[in-house]
Amino acid sequence: MIKIENIRLQTAPKIDASIGLLQNVPKAILNKLNSQLNVIDQNTLIEVVILSGESADTIAQFVGGLSGQYYDLGFGFGIVNIPINELESLAKSPIIQYIELPKNLYTTDIQSNGACCVPQATSRFNVSGEGVLIGFIDSGIDYTHPAFLNDDGTTRIKYIYDLSEAGRIYDSNEINKALKSNDPFEVVSSKDLTGHGTHVTGIACAGGRIDLKYMGVAPKSSIAMVKAARGRYALSSQIMKGLKFLLNKSKELGMPLVVNMSLSTNDGAHNGSSLLEQYIRTVANLERVSIVIAAGNEGDQSHHVGGPLKVNQRVSFNVANDEPTVIINLYKPVLPELSINIISPTGKSSGEIILREGYFEGTIGRDRFQIYVAGPKPFDLEGEIQIALVGLDEYLIGGEWSLTINVLNEYTGEYSMWLPIAEGLNIKTKFLEPSVLNTLGIPATVENIIAVGSYDYITNTLSSFSGRGKPVLYEAIRPDLVAPGEGILGPIPNRRFDTKSGTSMAAPHVAGICALIMEWGIVKKNDFYLFGQRLKNYLVKGAKRDRPQVNYPDPYWGYGEVCAFNTLEIISDIITSISNRSISNNLSNINESCTISREVLSRYDNLDEKKGVLVEYISSNDIQKINKNIEGASTVALGGNIAIVVLPTNKLTELYKYIRHF
Repeated sequence: MIKIENIRLQTAPKIDASIGLLQNVPKAILNKLNSQLNVIDQNTLIEVVILSGESADTIAQFVGGLSGQYYDLGFGFGIVNIPINELESLAKSPIIQYIELPKNLYTTDIQSNGACCVPQATSRFNVSGEGVLIGFIDSGIDYTHPAFLNDDGTTRIKYIYDLSEAGRIYDSNEINKALKSNDPFEVVSSKDLTGHGTHVTGIACAGGRIDLKYMGVAPKSSIAMVKAARGRYALSSQIMKGLKFLLNKSKELGMPLVVNMSLSTNDGAHNGSSLLEQYIRTVANLERVSIVIAAGNEGDQSHHVGGPLKVNQRVSFNVANDEPTVIINLYKPVLPELSINIISPTGKSSGEIILREGYFEGTIGRDRFQIYVAGPKPFDLEGEIQIALVGLDEYLIGGEWSLTINVLNEYTGEYSMWLPIAEGLNIKTKFLEPSVLNTLGIPATVENIIAVGSYDYITNTLSSFSGRGKPVLYEAIRPDLVAPGEGILGPIPNRRFDTKSGTSMAAPHVAGICALIMEWGIVKKNDFYLFGQRLKNYLVKGAKRDRPQVNYPDPYWGYGEVCAFNTLEIISDIITSISNRSISNNLSNINESCTISREVLSRYDNLDEKKGVLVEYISSNDIQKINKNIEGASTVALGGNIAIVVLPTNKLTELYKYIRHF
């Protein structure tokens, strides 16, 4: 056994099931779990994500005393690299609220822009993404590709943050220097080895001197790439680092930010309780950012099963012949007490295992099982159960395995089980009677981001692989939207173009559309608050819903197919309804920059109902004059010469003499 003492009951609520499993795994089989648990042996550093209420300095000092390193993510979240034999000391500390092992998130691989109504939107509203930063957390980018160059040959990429090179940061100056070199990669060595990140970035914002058929949605947007450290998959801790980096750089550049994540995992309860989901939710709530996440490719992969608990039930799953290990995550309601029995294809079984908090292990013929039952977390009522099946020889016995579940008391409820996502398993490893719903990948499960599924814009059908949400009756709608995700043309390394499919390809269509909308709203000063949930509200309202057999919104199509033109039309109409920008020349007594006509405001002359309006003023003296001279008015300055004025509607016309526009 690895020489880590058991973490006692007083610390068990502070660790996730993967760490609970890790602390008890025999060293002989640890390497087989390495791809799932992200650790090699007890002599190495282990990376964990933590949640704490203490200051970053206090945590850094404590972690340093354990020969570790601390990376502050903000908002109480952080990443700790620590010797694995110090894990218990970390868990026992009262300044640490919760510890979680990073999860593996895999890339989830007429023109599609036309299906998204992009040409009409760019023509009608004169938008191209200019002035907006689109950040990607992916496999990297081929910065030499012409799709990412300006017309003068300089780069549109502001930054590459390469986590495979110990967090090396390349800025646009270094990239431009590399582009002038005979051997660019000698200057900036970052490469996209899989082509996934290059393709995803191109869908959103390919531009420059390339054929029009290859153009992205927002061809003049600026680009920032966070290259994940492990090639075709990224750890959740790296995603959190990347998100913080993108936020910081967008603030330095003074540019609105869209973040695209074409990554997905099944490792978690799919209810927003993982630290990755909590961090993304916190960032989306508190920062001026729009986050777009692929729904994942699990719709037809048979990796989820769930439903009402019965007194006795059997869940069967197939294991491919070349599978060294399989990890199953089981989630149940609080009250039902369960036991399980694992049965191999040979008929041998584990015997009944009553699922109580703690660690269980044993053998099933020539294979081995480890189970860790985690208790409730400080922020999650139900906890999790992780079951690892490991072949003591090179591989597990292939064939049909079964898991019997028995309810030991009078309570019932809904359960769910997940296998790892398709990109992490052999295609033949799957549940034999799967559930197609609740196949949305993490972190598209975060409620305040934009989750994007996929449809085939040629056949006009939902993509079979597109991750589905939960039944509408019980949960918030997911995905939010669908976008083209099959046979999508985009750039790949070595200055080439190719087609790829997946929700990874659907998400950047929406990310690019977000950039167009944020340019129109924020950069062009039509609506300074067009980001986050406000932007998503308009996106779902503007989605195409022309399928009579679909009861929108639903867990397959969400609110419909994304449409850039419809969305911008809706936003424009709403603003125009209170803001008429063609002021008549004969209103010479009105400041020519005012944006609401007297004709519109005259409708309110006889009303004394109070309304709040957003105004732009020239100096703070104007705000003081409004408070002093307009009866019943009050103001709240928001900064940047923007304020909210609350006043009777029959006093609206009096604002003209004090403000620039509203």
